[in-house]
Amino acid sequence: MRDFLRELVAVAVAALVYYLVRGAVSDRAEEAFQRGRDILDLEQRLRLDWETAIQEAILGSNALIDFANGTYFWGHMPLLIVLAVWLWRSHRTIWRTFRNALLVSAAVGMVCYFLFPTAPPRLMPELGYIDTLALRAAPAYQAQEVGLFVNPYAALPSLHVGWALLAGLAVWQTSRHPLMRAFAVAIPLSQSWAVVATANHWTLDAFAGIAVCAIAWLIVALSHRLSFRTPIQFDRG
Repeated sequence: MRDFLRELVAVAVAALVYYLVRGAVSDRAEEAFQRGRDILDLEQRLRLDWETAIQEAILGSNALIDFANGTYFWGHMPLLIVLAVWLWRSHRTIWRTFRNALLVSAAVGMVCYFLFPTAPPRLMPELGYIDTLALRAAPAYQAQEVGLFVNPYAALPSLHVGWALLAGLAVWQTSRHPLMRAFAVAIPLSQSWAVVATANHWTLDAFAGIAVCAIAWLIVALSHRLSFRTPIQFDRG
């Protein structure tokens, strides 16, 4: 129990620092909106501007809007907390990789949010994007809007998607059962859809989040593998 509390405090402090830093650099609106427009322009040239089509597919159905909102909210921090506790209790080695990859990607995210503030589609209603969380938000969703912790221009990269990928990787490694493997794949796929459907991220934000977190996982996994290697023994001459 003492070990668990120590782990919990360490992760909670890291999360607090992450959100405080993330929310402290939200005053560069002009730069952020220009970068959002630049991302849209790049997506259009790459034919990756899927935001409008994905939103149009759900806006006629309250059930689909609620599903997208729920996936965006409950598939992020609540899922990560439950997964973290389960991994710590049952799969300690995977927990360490998951935890460290979260911390590495959070550090990269903080640097990116400071250097590249980016406005998400939901802040650009003049382009036709609709903030579905504001449109049909349950009270629980409003927890993400606590001003001290919110940087509205922290769109690039999307750690909503990146951390969903880390969760999927962790679940994948816990079991070979087809249902568990299917759930592992569904976590990042559903979150990738949800962040675009709710207009909280650009498509390229999602790709960037996947890249950052995949690299973080690989670095952590490699460092763990190297740390467990048997040291080379030299004969004394």
